[in-house]
Amino acid sequence: MPAERTMKRTASTAAAANVKEKKPEGASTNMKKAPRPAVMDDDVCTVHLYPNTAKERENAINKHTGRKITPFQFQVYDLCAQIPKGQISTYKHISDALQSSSRAVGQALKVNPFAPLPIPCHRVLDSKLYIGGFMGQWGEGEKIDNKRAKLFHEGIVFDETDHVAQEIREKVIFTDFTVPEKSTINVTAAVAVTTTPMCL
Repeated sequence: MPAERTMKRTASTAAAANVKEKKPEGASTNMKKAPRPAVMDDDVCTVHLYPNTAKERENAINKHTGRKITPFQFQVYDLCAQIPKGQISTYKHISDALQSSSRAVGQALKVNPFAPLPIPCHRVLDSKLYIGGFMGQWGEGEKIDNKRAKLFHEGIVFDETDHVAQEIREKVIFTDFTVPEKSTINVTAAVAVTTTPMCL
C-alpha cells in the first residue's frame, strides 16, 4: 500500500475518532468495526426529477455535459435505479444485463445527472468489488472518498485494499436486474427535486 494512502487512512481514522461509529447493516457480530471515512459528501438522500416516459426522455439534457441523454444512458440508469439501499452491484452485472460492455456502462454512470437518487451510481463497483470509480475519478481522491462515505452511510464497508469487506460480500451483491423494453421504466423514486436530504 503506498505510504501516501496509509497516511490518508490514518488521517481519516483520526478525524473520525470522536465520532460515534455505527455498525453496518448486515455485518457479522465477529467483524471488526470499520472506521468511519472522513466525510466530505455522504449525501444519499437528495432525489432529482427523473424522466420516466418516452416523451420526457426525448429531449432530456444532461446538466453535466449539456448534451441529450442517450437511450443507452437511460437503459444504464434504469438498471442502476434498481439497486437497493444497502446493496451494491458491478459495471459487469449491468453490462451483462444490457449485453453491452463494462466500459460503456462506466461512461454512462460517469456523467449521471440523477445522483444520488433515483440513480445511485455510488452503488456500482468493479467486478472484483473494488471501490472503482466515481464521477470520472478512479481508485483514490476526493470523489472516491465521497463514494466511500456514501456507501458507509448505507452499511457497505471496505477492507484495507478498498474491496468490499469479505464478511458482508454475499449479503450485499445485487444481480437481479429487470431490463425494461425500450427503457420506458416507471421509476417510483422519480419525484420532485429535493434540495435537502430527508433521511438519516
